[in-house]
Amino acid sequence: MMSLQACQVVLLLVCVTATVHGAIHEIKQNGNRYKIEKVTDSSLKQALASLRQSAWNVKELDLSGNPLSQISAADLAPFTKLELLNLSSNVLYETLDLESLSTLRTLDLNNNYVQELLVGPSIETLHAANNNISRVSCSQGQGKKKIYLANNKITTLRDLDEGCRSRVQYLDLKLNEIDTVNFAELAGSSDTLEHLNLQYNFIYDVKGQVVFAKLKTLDLSSNKLAFMGPEFQSAAGVTWISLRNNKLVLIEKALRFSQNLEHFDLRGNGFHCGTLRDFFSKNQRVQTVAKQTVKKLTGQNDEECTVPTLGHYGPYCCEDLPAPFADRLIALKRKEHALLSGQGSETERLECERENQARQREIDALKEQYRTVIDQVTLRKQAKITLEQKKKALDEQVSNGRRAHAELDGTLKQAVEQIELPHATEEQSPLQLLRAIVKRYEEMYVEQQSAQNNAIRDWDMYQHKETQLAEDNARLKKLNGEADLALASANATLQELVVREQNLATQLG
Repeated sequence: MMSLQACQVVLLLVCVTATVHGAIHEIKQNGNRYKIEKVTDSSLKQALASLRQSAWNVKELDLSGNPLSQISAADLAPFTKLELLNLSSNVLYETLDLESLSTLRTLDLNNNYVQELLVGPSIETLHAANNNISRVSCSQGQGKKKIYLANNKITTLRDLDEGCRSRVQYLDLKLNEIDTVNFAELAGSSDTLEHLNLQYNFIYDVKGQVVFAKLKTLDLSSNKLAFMGPEFQSAAGVTWISLRNNKLVLIEKALRFSQNLEHFDLRGNGFHCGTLRDFFSKNQRVQTVAKQTVKKLTGQNDEECTVPTLGHYGPYCCEDLPAPFADRLIALKRKEHALLSGQGSETERLECERENQARQREIDALKEQYRTVIDQVTLRKQAKITLEQKKKALDEQVSNGRRAHAELDGTLKQAVEQIELPHATEEQSPLQLLRAIVKRYEEMYVEQQSAQNNAIRDWDMYQHKETQLAEDNARLKKLNGEADLALASANATLQELVVREQNLATQLG
């Protein structure tokens, strides 16, 4: 006989199979939880319509692991008590607007291709790892939020609008494309934020100060930071902090951390020994925690230095640098130039490959973590839709390329007419025309340069003559002045002689 418990499970689990336009979908129910399997874009509306009678009872709707490339809030409007929506492991593209779902608390969007996401005011937990998201909009709500956006295309905290950055409790932006962080942009979460994960981005600068009253963990490992500055006072109350595998050279010695600090990991950097000495002299408890952290993670008292010549201060590798920032900057720029020009050393090339491989391993692990078991039929449908979307994107690129080609062709022909290009024909390809135009402009440039040089030479000659005339004029003025003085002297002498002559005539008479 079947047990009472087994009977209850059978009663709770109801499978409904429907045939719609040749496609079969299955609906499984467990209380107010519903899962729809084997549903496609063409059968989604019918599948949801089959739940209309019990729409008032649906609190959780699971559409994961299907080949859905589109879904709208209007499709889900009848489910007025919907709190959890699972759309993971589909092939959703471009913009997903669920802002009007005012009761939705949890959304699982992992493993899709969404680029822009809009959610409503009641959202509390958002899982959207492994997408192409570059923008998220959250309607203003009063509740706390947990947002998981690992492995997307976020480039700045501002890619999350103000609603998404307010009242956040857990924010995971691991494996995105962020290069600068301004803590002030999370001011709306100053009294709620507990966990901030920015691991494996490209962050080289941290700005702004906010007192995060409840922040417990801060992960900025595997970035490009060179200075742990005063902005990190925003995380003074953390119990767990990691800036492992950055480019850290200096630490602000005035930084202070909570007595509750339990994990402090700064391995894999390039410290100046003096900065560690100054920092740890003011933070002896932090030094103790750092040693305990290294011991726990590696089993050794000190981190292992990749360069044998490096020394240690505290548990971390360091070296004495006469000009810390300048020395490191010059070294990094030299390495960057060498790698880009293909002239980097084997050691530098291997280091670059290790960094890229480490990032790729994290991406692969994240995809595996959120992987959903999908049957082969659905996998093939998903692959087909993915290829169709790629084909569509490529078609758009081709179309844009053709438009650009046509515009270029028209521009080139206008240029040919304007510069009166000789020997130009309709049969010439745009590339041939472009080369001829470039050649003609180079000739015109040479001609203009020659004319300009001649004009400059003429101007210099004019300036020289003008200078000579000015000098001659000054000399003539001087001579005229001397002549005027001589004439005045002669007149005076003549006058004197006239007077003497008159006096002599008087005496003789």
